[in-house]
Amino acid sequence: MTRLRAQGLTLGYDDRAVVSGLDVDILDGKVTAIVGANACGKSTLLRGLARLLKPRAGAVHLDGTPMSAMSTVEVAKVLGLLPQSPVAPDGVTVADLVSRGRYPHQGWFRRWTGDDHDAVARALDATGTADLADRPLHQLSGGQRQRVWVAMALAQDTDLLLLDEPTTFLDINHQVELLRLLGTLNRESGKTIVAVLHDLNLASRFCDHIIAMADGRIVAEGTPAEVITAELVGKVFGLACVIVNDPVAGTPIVVPA
Repeated sequence: MTRLRAQGLTLGYDDRAVVSGLDVDILDGKVTAIVGANACGKSTLLRGLARLLKPRAGAVHLDGTPMSAMSTVEVAKVLGLLPQSPVAPDGVTVADLVSRGRYPHQGWFRRWTGDDHDAVARALDATGTADLADRPLHQLSGGQRQRVWVAMALAQDTDLLLLDEPTTFLDINHQVELLRLLGTLNRESGKTIVAVLHDLNLASRFCDHIIAMADGRIVAEGTPAEVITAELVGKVFGLACVIVNDPVAGTPIVVPA
C-alpha cells in the first residue's frame, strides 16, 4: 500500500468538473512528475492530493486514512506543499517565512527548539538562500522568492513533498539546481516527492516516475523511457517530435520535428 493514493477522485471548480473518477497511487520513495498541456488538470490533481480542494466524489488516503478525517496539523506533519502562487504577509523577511514551515511541529505555545533552528538552517543552505535571511521577501527577484518558498516547504521536514510548478520564475541554472536538490533529498532521506512540471526534458532527466495527463485523465504513467514517446507527446501536447537519448543521462529528450 502506498502512503498517498486517490480513488475515484472527482475535483472541480464551481459547476465544472476538471478531474473525474481518477485513481492514482503515488510511488513511495520516488520523485514523480505530473506533466500535461495547460488546463489538463495537473495542478487540480495536486491540490486534491494536498487537501486544498475538497473532492466532489472519491477520496484521498494518507497512510490508509481518508484525509478528510484527519486534522490539518496531522496532515501537515507528514505532507508538505508548495502551491503554485503562494502569498506572504507584507514585510515578512526570508528567515521569518521559512521558519513558518516549522509550525506543524510546534506545540500549543509555539516554543522554538534546537530542532526548529536546525531545520530552518538546513532549508536555507539547501536552497542557497541563507545569505538572504534578513532581507524582506518583496525585495527579492522572482527566482529568489521561489527558492525561499521551496525552503519553507523543506523546513516543514515531511516525508511527502508536493510542489506545484516549482521551477516557475527560475532560470535554467536554478531549475537544474532545484531538481538536483529534490533528487538529493529523495536519495538521502527517502522523501517521496511529487512535482507538476512543464519541461518534459527536465522531468525525464530528474524524475523516476512520470504521470501524463490530458483532459482530466491519466493517459500514461511509468518511467521516463516508458512515457516520453513521440506518440504520447503528439497525443498530449499536439506536437510532432523525435525522441533522442540524452548523451549525459541516457533519458529521453523531446526534439520538435
